[in-house]
Amino acid sequence: MTGILAAPHLPPVDNTWAAPGIAAGVAVVLTAVVFLVVRSARDSARTPDGFLLADRSVPTGQNTLAHLGAFIMYSTVIIIVGHIALNGYDAILMMTAFTIGSVLGVLIYASPMRNVGGHTMGDLFVLRARKRPARIASAVITLTTYTMFMVSMLAAIGQVAIRMFDTGSEPNLAFGGLVVAVVGAVAIAWVHMGGMLGVTRLLALKTVLMGAFVVLLTAAVLVKYKMNILGLLDDAEANAKPDARGFDLLGPGRLFGDGSTPLSDQDPWVHLSKLFCIAVGGMGMPWVFMRFYVATSARNARKAAGWASIVAVGFYQCMAILGLGAVAILGANNFGMRSEHRDITLPKLVDDLGGPWASGVFGGLALISVAGIFAGLLINGVTSFTKDLNAARDRTPQPADELAEIRRNVLVIGAVSIVVGGAMVPLFTHLFIPTAVDLGAATVLPAILYSLYWRRFNTRGLQWTVYGGMAVTLVMVVFSNGVSGDPTTAMFPDLDFKLFDIEPGLLSTPIAFLLGYLGTVSSDERDDAGFAELQVRAFTGITVPAHEDPHADLRDLDGPPTPSAAR
Repeated sequence: MTGILAAPHLPPVDNTWAAPGIAAGVAVVLTAVVFLVVRSARDSARTPDGFLLADRSVPTGQNTLAHLGAFIMYSTVIIIVGHIALNGYDAILMMTAFTIGSVLGVLIYASPMRNVGGHTMGDLFVLRARKRPARIASAVITLTTYTMFMVSMLAAIGQVAIRMFDTGSEPNLAFGGLVVAVVGAVAIAWVHMGGMLGVTRLLALKTVLMGAFVVLLTAAVLVKYKMNILGLLDDAEANAKPDARGFDLLGPGRLFGDGSTPLSDQDPWVHLSKLFCIAVGGMGMPWVFMRFYVATSARNARKAAGWASIVAVGFYQCMAILGLGAVAILGANNFGMRSEHRDITLPKLVDDLGGPWASGVFGGLALISVAGIFAGLLINGVTSFTKDLNAARDRTPQPADELAEIRRNVLVIGAVSIVVGGAMVPLFTHLFIPTAVDLGAATVLPAILYSLYWRRFNTRGLQWTVYGGMAVTLVMVVFSNGVSGDPTTAMFPDLDFKLFDIEPGLLSTPIAFLLGYLGTVSSDERDDAGFAELQVRAFTGITVPAHEDPHADLRDLDGPPTPSAAR
């Protein structure tokens, strides 16, 4: 549970690279630029569909950049460079899982989800199950993953503030909490003003800026070595942190070899399980799904996801060069030598190559980048809270009333998120993102695959898949090394009741598939006509009118659905 996606609690360290004045100035300038970008989209947010889905008219180029921006997080930029600096070959190998997840999204999710249409996963589930259970299942998945990612992203805002806007060696948690409140409020204002189109343009802008910075930094590393990759690799190996088991930085074993996980005998399955969960769970995040819904067509949804996958390969190659380059350039003992210090490696490399101005620009850019992720999460949470829960309660407000409700939910959910996220800045939140990814693997993946491709799937199957997969995952998390048994990174380091070191999704995902199968075949409910309608809609984009059931008003609400009653 403390793998590549996790950001451990901040221990004391001298922030010798920090340039608070420059970073603050850059952050203010970028905030003003983002304000103008988001403001340009405000006319699109005057209807419910315009606010939540940009009227399904986001161009492929913008959607591609926004797709990519959803994966450029604190964890996948700052943490991953430090992770590679410590673990070399094995950490680079784990990066392939992110690309595999993107390809899975292209092959499985993109076109069918766009053709089915709607606003949330509930619009797919309701074609296979009774409306109320389907909508509640969608809301539970979405809001649970939203909460976990939200806490982690707000914590990341505090971590960026502490590391790059403060020169003190002890983490200034009060300052971090203040920055979380201010930046979170600004992100809420962006969402409230620009809706989905504004968030899309924000993510696209941050992708361009962060991508350009990473490319320039990578070029600086290569120029320093006169494009001699072999020389860079030799220096990285020479300066690497020694491994007591004898594994080289550029060879396999530091993560996948025996003894890689403290106080565990479950290697190499621990790190193999992380790779598996990233690959099958990362693309199953509901807030990533929304990128499919906003595309102009199913083909463009697939193209955007596909191009994002291609560009991501180059981006992760830059991460590999920066991670190994940091070891080669900074020298032995000058990068983050412990997993808790992984987040200092990239800032130290930026400072070494570019000085205070580069550090300041990177600090301001990192802060706005994490705020953009929070904005993307927020609009996804608001969409599910509004659409799924209204549908579950059979509420159909008028467009003007619904738009007012959506805007109100942005403010309320955003404010509650800031309070919760700010309060958790001093706490260990490093297991929330891995847990959310595990839930994506154990709930979203089987539920979507069964809904799209299994004719027999029904309400009980959906419920057993979602709630069973969620229950197994969370129970395993409670008894994982992220909660106890690891004196360095566990939430309760002085306790030890752990049973699992492997990532829960490795077990909970197949169990969820099995539960979905058992739940389905143990129920008499069946809707072949509904599946036929789904097939036509998902693979052609044509909406087939549901046939009428003359007994729909008389049927037991807990009985099997008819195609008309299930919608």
